[in-house]
Amino acid sequence: MPWIRAEAAQAFAKAARQRSPWPRAMAFAGLGAAEVLRADPRSREAASLLGDAATVIGPPGPDPDWVWPERELTYANPAPAEVLIQAGDLLGDEPLLADGLRMLTWLCHMQEHQGHLSTVPVGGWRPGVPKHRHDQQPIEAAATADACATAAAITGDDRWDSFLFKAIAWFLGDNDTQTVMYDSLTGGCYDGLTADGPNLNQGAESTLALVSTLQHARTMATRSATRPSGGLA
Repeated sequence: MPWIRAEAAQAFAKAARQRSPWPRAMAFAGLGAAEVLRADPRSREAASLLGDAATVIGPPGPDPDWVWPERELTYANPAPAEVLIQAGDLLGDEPLLADGLRMLTWLCHMQEHQGHLSTVPVGGWRPGVPKHRHDQQPIEAAATADACATAAAITGDDRWDSFLFKAIAWFLGDNDTQTVMYDSLTGGCYDGLTADGPNLNQGAESTLALVSTLQHARTMATRSATRPSGGLA
């Protein structure tokens, strides 16, 4: 509805004046700014916020074994990489786009375990410390799906579909305990994946993570159905 768009635009313009020193806060603000900028390429507030978010997140480091700009992987890790990808695309900064793609590629490989997605768990990962696998949160799989879908859309590279599919499959049972992560009766998503299976709580954040990821699955299915099939002329 037009009035909702107008109210939202006014609220964004007011909020976009604020800045945070914390990379995660700026990452989520940057993702919002990217959505506004795609809808309104003339929005100076959105462009400024997106650029500042990319600056706060920072570039990948020189160590090929740990390219992340922070010394720890914590929460919603794909979001900072997605911000750099969005900023590079929308602000016309090719090196920034390359940095974001490099970060996301590294993170996806870090989260791959025995052919499936094994996300950064509560407690995080640090360089030089053995990875622990639990408890994994649905937001990590959803953020991975979002970032990979963005990378695929911007680059046109079908190789991102493989990582996106793994994020979708995580909810469907292709994870470390081979457990479906939602309740088919309620439609709710379980709050976490423990070593003994799912945490059976079904919170709003987890359920929204499931819904947003399944939307990517629907988009992939539609794209596959409309893609011309190969064959001899």
